[in-house]
Amino acid sequence: MSNGKPRAATLPRGADFGRLDPEGLGPTRAGDFETWEQDEENPIELIGGWVLPMPPGNFEAGESSLDLASVLRAIAKEKGWRISQDARHRLPVPRDTVVYPDIAIHRARVVKYIPGTETIGRVPDLVVEILGKKSYDRDIAPRGVKFLAYQSSGVQEYYYTWPDGREASGFALRRGMYVPLLRDREGFFASALLDHRVRLVEAAAKR
Repeated sequence: MSNGKPRAATLPRGADFGRLDPEGLGPTRAGDFETWEQDEENPIELIGGWVLPMPPGNFEAGESSLDLASVLRAIAKEKGWRISQDARHRLPVPRDTVVYPDIAIHRARVVKYIPGTETIGRVPDLVVEILGKKSYDRDIAPRGVKFLAYQSSGVQEYYYTWPDGREASGFALRRGMYVPLLRDREGFFASALLDHRVRLVEAAAKR
C-alpha cells in the first residue's frame, strides 16, 4: 500500500476497457493518483480510475527498450520531436487514466507537464510497449485495456513486441480505429508518421 491506498485494485468485471477481475477498492481520480509515491518494486498504473499493478521489467525487456529507443531517438532528433521512456502520461480516454508507455514519441519540440504534476498531458503520437507475462493481456489487440486506451485517446501509431521479437505488431489509427501494419520479410514496419521503416527487434530503421 502507498499513502493508505490499495496496491491490487484492477478493473471491475465487465468494464469497457478490460476483462480483469476486481480486487481492492476503486475508483481513483487521476489527480489523486499522481500524488502517490511509486514503489520501484511494485509500480502501478491507473486506467479508468482503477489501479493496476505494473510488473517491473526484466533485463531482456529493458535491453530491447533501450536498443529501440536509441534507433527512434535519432529519428526524433532529426525531426525536432521529443521521445521518452517510462514517462508518466495522462490519457483522455478512459477518464482518469495515467500510464507509463515504455517508449513514447511526441511530434512537438516542447512537451509540458500538467500544472502541479510531473505528468505529461499531451497524447503521444507514437507508443511502443515491450510485452511481459503479466502485462501481455493489457497491451495487445484487440481488447487489451492499454491498446483500447491508446486507440481511443488518439495515439497515431502503436507497436508492441516480446523482447525476442515474437508477436511484433504495429497499428496505425484510421478513422478512430487501429489498422494492423504489415511487416516485410526483414521484419520492418512502414511508419508513415516516422517516414521510416522500423524494426522493433533487432532494432533498426531505414527509409
